[in-house]
Amino acid sequence: MSVTQETKLSDNIIIPPRARKQSLWRNWEIASLMIAIAITYIGFGLVSPLRTLYARSEGATPAEAGLMAAAFLFSGFVFLFPFGWLSDRVNRVWLIMGGLIAHGLITFSYLFAVSGETFIFLRFIEGISTAAVVPAARAMLADLTPPGRNGEAFGLLGAMMTFGMFAGPPIGTTLAEWFGFTVVYWLSALVFVPAIILVLVTLRNYKPKIQPKTAAEKRELPKEKLWTTPIIIGCIVRGALGLGPGVAIAAWSLFMTDLGYSLSFIGLTYMVYAIPMVIVGPIAGRFSDRVGRLGMMFGAAILVSLCWMSYGIITAFIVILVLGIIEGTMDGIARSANDGYLADYSPAHSHGKAQGLFNAVTQFGSLAGALAGGFLYEFGHNVPFLVVGAAQVSLVLLALGFLLATRKKVMS
Repeated sequence: MSVTQETKLSDNIIIPPRARKQSLWRNWEIASLMIAIAITYIGFGLVSPLRTLYARSEGATPAEAGLMAAAFLFSGFVFLFPFGWLSDRVNRVWLIMGGLIAHGLITFSYLFAVSGETFIFLRFIEGISTAAVVPAARAMLADLTPPGRNGEAFGLLGAMMTFGMFAGPPIGTTLAEWFGFTVVYWLSALVFVPAIILVLVTLRNYKPKIQPKTAAEKRELPKEKLWTTPIIIGCIVRGALGLGPGVAIAAWSLFMTDLGYSLSFIGLTYMVYAIPMVIVGPIAGRFSDRVGRLGMMFGAAILVSLCWMSYGIITAFIVILVLGIIEGTMDGIARSANDGYLADYSPAHSHGKAQGLFNAVTQFGSLAGALAGGFLYEFGHNVPFLVVGAAQVSLVLLALGFLLATRKKVMS
């Protein structure tokens, strides 16, 4: 196909014009993967706002609550890239199923935790189970997505993940208020069962579209670099976007509780953040496929950072809700554009390794945010948000400066 017969985006990605005619939902493998992810994140979201509060009710200190988040994020950071590498070499379906089964069992095991150390250990192995699922699922999506639709596909995936944040926390916090933590953890563990069945039934025959079958074919694959300039730029932004969720894991529920708000109000803050992400993510992804990703990625990431800084200043509940809507909208735009940008430049034969790397970077950002959040919270309720917001802005500007410097070098 000649260049005159194609659509060319501003980010120099060539897209066949026919790629947009069929909805991604009409691909049964993509649709099944999306639904399974949504179910999984509902199970995850049911207990998300309760973990630190439950641990504190069982005797864990705020510092130990921060270490819980850090343990989860650290194990994910360590194991994401190895599992991504592994998913390029074994059946991704079995990795996903194994991770989901382990995650459900670990969630149930929290009911028997009686000390801060136990909570920290369970969160550590929970991070390993998540690392088995995420790069394999995202690499599978990259394999299944038609050319030129990475922004749309990963925007939709982000929406499905966020849907769990929308559906899970309000249900979990309401049930916890009425019936206690035990019921919520039981329900969360059981929610993984339909996701496991769906993956087994609908995706067991999945095969990567590009899969060398012999040693000779593997040797003939082109040597594609993973660490290129676009990948480095995208990873810096990705790490910056990971800082805020890390703080939220470690300190958000404590922050809202110490301001005097109930569990139901905490669940509402998760909902107003998640709804815009669910709506905006796929739309932003499709838009970035058409007009280019860089402006959307950098502009929205800066606005997300400013929202986090604002949380350190504002305490009125209605204003926090408005900020949550703005943050969710901008986060959906930034993440969809960033996901599409990184997928565009990923090596075609190493989707698992690439997605493992990208998510390890996200996890590292969240790990840094969780460690900082738990530590800085001891100095004041607003301190984590001010510091992490400023760090996000700095990293995004660093990535933008790197982009401008490398473009100038290429043009000179």
